[in-house]
Amino acid sequence: MTIAHRTLAVASLGLVLGCAGRAGDVAPSPATPEATIELFLDAVNAGDLDRMATLWGDERGPSSATNRIPRAQRAQRLAIIQRLLRSDGRRLVSSENTMPAAPVRTYELSQGTRRFSVPFTCVPSPHGGWLIREIGLDSAMPSGGPRR
Repeated sequence: MTIAHRTLAVASLGLVLGCAGRAGDVAPSPATPEATIELFLDAVNAGDLDRMATLWGDERGPSSATNRIPRAQRAQRLAIIQRLLRSDGRRLVSSENTMPAAPVRTYELSQGTRRFSVPFTCVPSPHGGWLIREIGLDSAMPSGGPRR
């Protein structure tokens, strides 16, 4: 085997292993939208941006496994979401299934005496389970949404 053949063989092996590792890194998401949201909110309260990224995405997969959003920008977005959604308590207040492929679950979050409702739109993950596609952050803004 010539040096060129060895180089090509090593490069090919690296490519195959790199691709195989990438696919193996994506685990199935939680089985229900509620479980996904609960785990996401647990990660929010723990400040675990990496775990948040595995539960937030779209029909193509979690944001942690795709390159659609640059890593630094994704980390910024998740940090903002984490700051807005940190809470002392939460409860599911409504479940909408008007679009079964994208159910909406609304959770009431509490921060001290402040309470606000946040809708989460979920989508099926290509690897099984559910991901959070959209979060209605307007009501989480300190000056946004109705207060109770």
